[in-house]
Amino acid sequence: MEGSQELVYWFIWWGWWILQFVLYSLLALLMSDGVYQIIVSIRGFWNQKEMPRAKRYRRFIVLIPAHNEAQVISPLLKSLDEQNYPKNCYTVYVSCDNCQDNTAELARTNGAVAIERFDKERNGKTWNVKWALGQLPMDKADALAMFDADNLVDVNFLMNMNNYMELHPEAEAIQGVLDVKNPDDNWLTRSYALAYWFSNRFWQLARGLWGLSCTLGGTGLVIRAATLERIGWDLESLTEDLEMSTRLILSGSRVHWNDAAVIYDEKPQSMAISKRQRTRWMQGHYWVFWHYGRDALKSFFVTRKLQYLDLFLYLLAPAKSCLGIIIMIAGMAYTLINNMVLFPTVSESTPQTMIDWVLFFGLPIFFIIAFCLICVIVGPSMHEKKFTLRYVKDTFAYFWFGLTWIPIIFKAAFLAKDQGTWVKTEHTRGISLEDVAKK
Repeated sequence: MEGSQELVYWFIWWGWWILQFVLYSLLALLMSDGVYQIIVSIRGFWNQKEMPRAKRYRRFIVLIPAHNEAQVISPLLKSLDEQNYPKNCYTVYVSCDNCQDNTAELARTNGAVAIERFDKERNGKTWNVKWALGQLPMDKADALAMFDADNLVDVNFLMNMNNYMELHPEAEAIQGVLDVKNPDDNWLTRSYALAYWFSNRFWQLARGLWGLSCTLGGTGLVIRAATLERIGWDLESLTEDLEMSTRLILSGSRVHWNDAAVIYDEKPQSMAISKRQRTRWMQGHYWVFWHYGRDALKSFFVTRKLQYLDLFLYLLAPAKSCLGIIIMIAGMAYTLINNMVLFPTVSESTPQTMIDWVLFFGLPIFFIIAFCLICVIVGPSMHEKKFTLRYVKDTFAYFWFGLTWIPIIFKAAFLAKDQGTWVKTEHTRGISLEDVAKK
């Protein structure tokens, strides 16, 4: 009987030790990634150098994929018509995908060229853009600029993109700043704005300044015509921007960041719509990782170029988040059971107890609080170019917004195989650039 009890105790002891080893090992990997991300993000405190004016005007084809966007498209077209750029150097096309309203009519009324597509089986932005590119005279243009129908475009967007292309002739794809046109609608849109203001500086700009690749954001982007011909637009995921970024990076190029070219994007006011949108983003993100993650890691080991490892870590981000949540919960449970239930007297006399409490309770709480404060203070301050505490009151709302991501990233992992169901995000905020400037 005593032998059996010793055997059970032996199995428990070794099983508990193995669990501890696994938890500490995974935590060490996540912390290493966290240190790397912090080092990269520090460059976000720097600014891009001012660009000299280009000596020639490049020809842009502006593409707006649209599906029933009559409520919001007119202000966008007006902002494009008022660009500080020669009118004969850009043409605006609206690709109307199975539209049942007067989007095409409004496009033509506002001086754009409307092309109409009717395909009930292959609908959604990915298919719409692929079809539209086959209709556009890209051989007569230097580059494609693309916007979503709900956007507003800063008056100097095309001029600043043209300046960047001349200063960086190697740049094949350039992403502009994604700002939010309705940050003060409610707590949800403010949370989106805080997230975008942070990522613009400390994710995108920081990588651009390090010489790493940024990522395309689906709108407010410019791609050279030669690059489209080289890589094509034969994309399959629900996140065509991420897939295009990945293909471009794996081809040996990178996505550049232009901090002077700004657009304003509408964010959903409804949590139900927001969850659908973010679930679609994560579905596509997982799919791109499954299909390109191994190639990114292989490219890093072959070339030793950091941008491939950076791409791999970014593609892995949703899975890392899931793993981090699991480790945090498992680590907390382990600490409580180990130090308060199984071995309370032994634990009191060992430094291991303090390490457990610090790593599995202290660090997660510290980083969550620190990250929220950075996003509500540092992000807005860098965005407004002056120190501001205006958004400190939104700290809890932003924290709650972060919590709503948890079921999304877990759910999307099981939906990643489905890349054919496109659920449109409804846009209703038909406001002008003047309205945005008043806020």
